[in-house]
Amino acid sequence: MKAHFDNFNLIEQPLLVNEAGLLIYLYTNHLAANNKNFFSFEDSYPGFNYSQDMNLTSIDTAFYNNKSYTDFIRNIKKETLPHLEEFFNDQNEDILNLFYIFTENDGNYLPFMAGVFQNINVTSIEDFSYELFDLVFNLSFLRYIGIDIDDPELKSTTIKEWSKKALKSDFLSLIASLPYEDKFSMALLRSFSNKKSIYDRLYPLLEKICQILENNFPKIQDEFMDHFEKIKKDDYKKVSEVIDQVGLASFLSKRDEPFNIYGLILAPNMTMIQFISEDYNDAFIKFGIYSNKDFVEKENKLKYISQYLKIIGDPTRIDILDLLKEKNYYAKELSDKLYITPATLSYHISQLHVCGFIGAYIEGRKTYYYLRRPGFEKVIEELTEFSKDIKEEDYGKES
Repeated sequence: MKAHFDNFNLIEQPLLVNEAGLLIYLYTNHLAANNKNFFSFEDSYPGFNYSQDMNLTSIDTAFYNNKSYTDFIRNIKKETLPHLEEFFNDQNEDILNLFYIFTENDGNYLPFMAGVFQNINVTSIEDFSYELFDLVFNLSFLRYIGIDIDDPELKSTTIKEWSKKALKSDFLSLIASLPYEDKFSMALLRSFSNKKSIYDRLYPLLEKICQILENNFPKIQDEFMDHFEKIKKDDYKKVSEVIDQVGLASFLSKRDEPFNIYGLILAPNMTMIQFISEDYNDAFIKFGIYSNKDFVEKENKLKYISQYLKIIGDPTRIDILDLLKEKNYYAKELSDKLYITPATLSYHISQLHVCGFIGAYIEGRKTYYYLRRPGFEKVIEELTEFSKDIKEEDYGKES
């Protein structure tokens, strides 16, 4: 019988620290962009292929000339710009570098520091304690330097316990095999020792940005609340579809507490889901305030499905899928067959998992992986929809 989960908790307040971190990320994108001379910070947004071509696009193009929303974003960016410029003006380079380090050097996803902020789920700067920052930072750090969260020797019931065990690892031996430039590898290593300094320097900047966000939030509040109303009116159908897509239903059915649902403001068309392992209760889903079907349908359907195509097109992931077509494998079997580290396998597995191409289950102390249809069906469905719009001409016809 198919597992069902319907215990949801809507967090109908913006995650101010999360959003402030994303705003810093947008600024660091602007600093690194190839075409930043053509766009002011206020008028820009990372292009759809930003991680490949490092080019910005117009904020109007990015959000289909949604005037109320783009005016809101422009105003926030304009007010925060002096604070961001002051913070990064020939200083805090160590923090800047942390916004340029990507998992396995893959720029399709949020970099290290932006990922840290995406896991700081508090609605007020006052709740952003060093203890919380330390816990989330450690989790991200350990995963980036190659610690395998599915390592049977590290199995624990909480993220805090897992981190405590994992922090006893030999970091220096792991750093040597990282896929980054030396300066980024060293920046990552040093960041662990400098966590308190990083937190102390960032807090005043985040405090100012959070105040700007809070002051401007009333301009977008109706859309933010409407976003949650749509989720409720649809009886959480959208949430259930995402859960089914990535095969999380059986995992969530084991939870006692509700599954938190958040709203994203500065990433208005994004859907983000977080689950660590079946051993942990740390899981949530975030929807951008315009990430409904009507908004998505305005996008080019090939752009919408491009992340699936990129993920399924990676040679290592193709090898993983080919192996799983033979039978279900547990993690160490897969890494041994592919001659890759467990941490690299974990990275590729997470990308396949979140798109619904594979699922996972635990037997004893081993995590097994298996193929699932939803991800493949999604690709076929979107490509089929795209092909319906093609007006084919018979160019071979005799004139």
